Amino acid sequence: MYYRLNAHCQLVKGACRGAIYDFKSGKVFSINPDALQLLEKCQGEPIDEVIDIKLPENKNVLEFIDQLTYRGLGAIYINKPEDKSMKNTEAEEQRLSFLWLELTSKCNNKCLHCYSSSDACRNDDKVPHERWMSLISEARKEGATSIQLIGGEPLLYPKWRELVIKANEEGYEFIEIYTNATLIDQSCIDFFKQQNVNIATTIYADNAEVHDQVTLHSGSFNKTMSAVRKILDAGIPIRIASIIMKTNENEADNILKLLEDLGLPATKLDVVRPTGRGDDEKLLPTKYKNPKIRPPFYTSAEEFWKAHKYHSCLAGKIAVSSTGDVFPCIFARNEICGNILDSSLSEILNGSDLQKCWNTTKDDVKKCKDCEYRYACYDCRPIAQSNDCNKDWYASTVECAYNPYTGVWQDDDSTE
Repeated sequence: MYYRLNAHCQLVKGACRGAIYDFKSGKVFSINPDALQLLEKCQGEPIDEVIDIKLPENKNVLEFIDQLTYRGLGAIYINKPEDKSMKNTEAEEQRLSFLWLELTSKCNNKCLHCYSSSDACRNDDKVPHERWMSLISEARKEGATSIQLIGGEPLLYPKWRELVIKANEEGYEFIEIYTNATLIDQSCIDFFKQQNVNIATTIYADNAEVHDQVTLHSGSFNKTMSAVRKILDAGIPIRIASIIMKTNENEADNILKLLEDLGLPATKLDVVRPTGRGDDEKLLPTKYKNPKIRPPFYTSAEEFWKAHKYHSCLAGKIAVSSTGDVFPCIFARNEICGNILDSSLSEILNGSDLQKCWNTTKDDVKKCKDCEYRYACYDCRPIAQSNDCNKDWYASTVECAYNPYTGVWQDDDSTE
């Protein structure tokens, strides 16, 4: 008699415990060390050679097997079954799908936490307009379907409209402008509508006093909110993000209530990231914290196998700064993978520096590589790197609440 996990399941071993990935339900089930060892042995041996099913002390083992069978995760066979488990299918070759264009380092706000350290006095933009235009064409040919114009403040870039028109001519499916919205007037609204532009902006409070303390721009809250309401009235797609730091940590609930009042979905509030001016411990909130990574975890067969080869977030993305530097993410500014003023986009995409970032998997990351959840868990390399004292690209994330060597989850309110 044999016992096997069903073909839609995969067993993943961690340093201490294991996990069963069920691609039919998308769920990931944790199992203890004894259960892991049992299922590993059952892959090659009859169950009655693995355990003596007649012994009373093995009753709990049989109950465990019954539970797996009841959940549709495994089955008993009289004769040795054929191996029908899903094999590691080679993930489709990753192409460029999304790019950020950081048009300018100039900004009429001077936010306390700005990841690019932008302000009104910055004057280090180097990419000529013609190169931005050609880059949009190159990126589309390389597979990109989504593009976001950012800054600084992208509306301070004199010819931003031409870039939007170019992106539409090239057939991009999604075009978004991430703006502080203080410069939006009716002509911008009309243009957004005509060109099917999506808008993203950031709000730091439901009131001018706190919001403007973050932006260091008096009147910015009223200007941003006025623009948001005009955008909503025009039926233009908009999303609103928010970053929490010491200055506005008491505003979290107020921000979510403001979004509800505007008829917008609740956003995931994010704690200030240690990049640019945000790399300052004095900005960190003392009361508000991002929730630790913890179960439940979900995945699909496609995502599971892709996670063996590519990073779950970075793969297929690039950010291009106003100096031409290319990063795998706007927050991964230590990882310069080339410069569009010196190289073609194709050369950068195929270069070892960018491929290293795209191909970083949890099997490479400290601690994560020994975790049974590694093929279903979210990962942010820029945050992990920025929080590491050595700025190690493969550092484990501080947002993880799990110790894979003991199999114990840490309480959210405990300290390490």
